[in-house]
Amino acid sequence: MKGLKSLIGRGAALLSVAVVAGGVSLLAAAPAHAAPLGTLTLSQTSGTVSDNPMFAGATTSAACPAGFGTNASIKVGRAGTYNNLNKVGSAGGYDTAPFTLAANRSFTTANGGAAPAAGDYQVVVLCTSETQGDHPDLFVLDITVSGANWAVKQAPQPKDTTSVLGLAPAGPVEQGTAVTFTATVTPSDAAGNVEFRRGSTVLGTAPVAGGTATFTTSDLQVGTHSLTAAFLGSAGFKPSASAAQSFEVKQKAGSIVKEQVITADVIPGAFSLELAGNAVTLNGGVVGGTATGALQSAKVVDLRGTNSGWNLVGQVGDFTNAGGGTIGASNLGWTPAASKVSGSGAVVAGDAAASGLGSAKTLCKAVAPASAGTFTCDAGLSLNIPDTTAPGSYSATLTLTLS
Repeated sequence: MKGLKSLIGRGAALLSVAVVAGGVSLLAAAPAHAAPLGTLTLSQTSGTVSDNPMFAGATTSAACPAGFGTNASIKVGRAGTYNNLNKVGSAGGYDTAPFTLAANRSFTTANGGAAPAAGDYQVVVLCTSETQGDHPDLFVLDITVSGANWAVKQAPQPKDTTSVLGLAPAGPVEQGTAVTFTATVTPSDAAGNVEFRRGSTVLGTAPVAGGTATFTTSDLQVGTHSLTAAFLGSAGFKPSASAAQSFEVKQKAGSIVKEQVITADVIPGAFSLELAGNAVTLNGGVVGGTATGALQSAKVVDLRGTNSGWNLVGQVGDFTNAGGGTIGASNLGWTPAASKVSGSGAVVAGDAAASGLGSAKTLCKAVAPASAGTFTCDAGLSLNIPDTTAPGSYSATLTLTLS
């Protein structure tokens, strides 16, 4: 094993990628069965069983367990019985960060030359220790074969729901009267919580049981209120909200009322882009092979108060080395991921691209009218190294632009 790693290391092209202010500069260097270790993200979500390779790459959701980073292999097959989709990856370091492994053959070839029968299969990544052998757990992605095609198996879609709000007693009521909110959620087996709201203010929360959720309050102030019930949804059920109901609360007889007007000036908040670092190392740089790594995490903050949307795009220049060698920018691809840290908006990851980052592509975005908050955007990187590339240390600059 050590001899194999040494031999591969001597023939590898050393690549590097650096992240710079206002953008990201890229650096490329030498090439990380029971319960799942995590999931896989493929460079494509469907294809044919005869496509060669089956897909360009599979990216793990996490690093291999500590101590099991000597080798990693990518396989496909029925649960518990898998065949190789490429030679065993022997770059080492697979237990330090998420990584991408490439396929170099079709599903049919991996299946011994016979087209796989219709049904459910798995793409898996196995982690291996030089001293402890294979780890018993795997990174797993379920796929389905139908005819000559395969596709990533989709999780069941959540059911649609409806919510209706009832109020008792019906308005108008005197201030201090206990008012009971009843939300009726269909279908009746929906699981989750309901928020009872006055405008955008949450008055209370209650769980759904048997299709209903109730909440009682005597704190409604004098005035006319817009009241709603919002079912928040769950893994199996989509959220829904009731129609708004106008509800009047009158001044209690004999009360004395005085008013003060409160004014608050609100100014726009931050609109910013921050990077977790300014250097990225790509591993596995072998002539004719693929070097992989992960982009330094980008944090986008949108507190402008406009909810007008934003787009974070990336574009890379050519990789060059001191000896005049070049790897074209179009050889770099990525698999974006995005998540919300806080706020009311929603973020969407850009499309995966096996190559083509020589032109601007979206890393992540938030669209109007739901772009407010703090978000993180990441990507697995994959650099295809032409078989004519001279060994050496290559670098390029990836620029991220937020607009």
